[in-house]
Amino acid sequence: MITTILATIVALGVLVTVHEFGHYWVAKRCGVRVLRFSVGFGKPLYSWTDRSGTEFCVAAIPLGGYVKMLDGREHDLDAASKAEAFDQKTVGQRFAIVAAGPGINLIFAAMVYALISMIGIQTPVPVVAELPKGSSSQVRLPAELVAFDGRTMESWERVSIAMVDVIGDGPTIELRLRPLDSNTVQSVQIPVPRDLVADQSPLVAYGIRPWSPTVEAVFERIVPGEAAERAGVMPGDRVLAVDGETVADWAAFVGLVKDAFDRQITLTIERAGQTVEIPVVPSRRDSAEGPIGFLGVAPVIEAMPPHLIRTVQEGPIGALWVGVERTVEMSLLTVESIGKMITGVLSPQNLSGPITIARVAGDSASSGWYAYLSFIAYLSVSLGVLNLLPIPVLDGGHLVFFTWEWLRGKPVPEAVQMQGVRIGMALLMGLMFFAFYNDLMRL
Repeated sequence: MITTILATIVALGVLVTVHEFGHYWVAKRCGVRVLRFSVGFGKPLYSWTDRSGTEFCVAAIPLGGYVKMLDGREHDLDAASKAEAFDQKTVGQRFAIVAAGPGINLIFAAMVYALISMIGIQTPVPVVAELPKGSSSQVRLPAELVAFDGRTMESWERVSIAMVDVIGDGPTIELRLRPLDSNTVQSVQIPVPRDLVADQSPLVAYGIRPWSPTVEAVFERIVPGEAAERAGVMPGDRVLAVDGETVADWAAFVGLVKDAFDRQITLTIERAGQTVEIPVVPSRRDSAEGPIGFLGVAPVIEAMPPHLIRTVQEGPIGALWVGVERTVEMSLLTVESIGKMITGVLSPQNLSGPITIARVAGDSASSGWYAYLSFIAYLSVSLGVLNLLPIPVLDGGHLVFFTWEWLRGKPVPEAVQMQGVRIGMALLMGLMFFAFYNDLMRL
């Protein structure tokens, strides 16, 4: 819980500060007087004022922030102050000030992706053990997935992103595969899913099973308080059979337990050279595939063979290019995902709120620096893209008003802007409520 709270506060604090700094920096360059720079909402917990009169503060609710500028619509200004008011600046200057927030989020994401690429990571080579039904293939499996839809694949992470990108786009997609015992690359067409339900892995949706070393049905860890511990299962136990059915490996064991929720099964266990039979009732867990049985055990995992581990690293120039490329890719994926939610290709239940963000922040922080930095980079992309949506209240809505003013030569009527703000606020509140509801359902 402490890790989750700290990881969430750090991630949101950094991204909100970056976003608001974009507004602040461009506003100062345009000669606008900034009254307050706040990270968070509500009562200030700590504040100070610089020589130009800007108050900087950290507020109690760390779910956003704002930059308050001098504005003639809110204050009676004398002639000298009008020159420093936001509303007195040109359309181009106001456009730049508002666009700077989302823009710097995208720049920040590119920098983080570049840093990750420059540091480098080791990742398993994407090797396919099973192709989906309906694919016509003579490829010998297991085989390395070299390319997906013409895009080179270096990791399962890249494969998953590419899969989400093309869901619902066509009947089939081309894979390029190279058998592990051959240097010949072969092509195969596989069906493209028509939709993706909430919390479902893209690999499951496509019917592709990744290859991994055979995992024996030997328990390394027992989760406290779960069904296995209550039944007396211990670390080091080897499962020989479930209800008399022989268990060859961990996958076979999981398959038998998944279908046995809320009913008693008997585990035949080898412990210290002796055979023991243990009755246990797997608890019920909900998943994207429906209800499954859960014991609360983890297996002994063998390391991947060294020749199937790939080091992904770039020099400074290459890393910068990767950072830009990855940011553009994730920005387009975010926009396309919003469109696919509207059209029903992606389930609206994929929409996440603050609880899911906090949970992912905690999980990624616990998984290591790579996962946490990747999470921050993607969250920065999401913050930038979502703020550019043409919805009044968001930065994108203001940009629409400024574009209208530039094209027509006069500002949008105040009454129209206010009505737009009311509609935008209602829409955002509805989306926030729905996202929060999804969060609660996931819990």
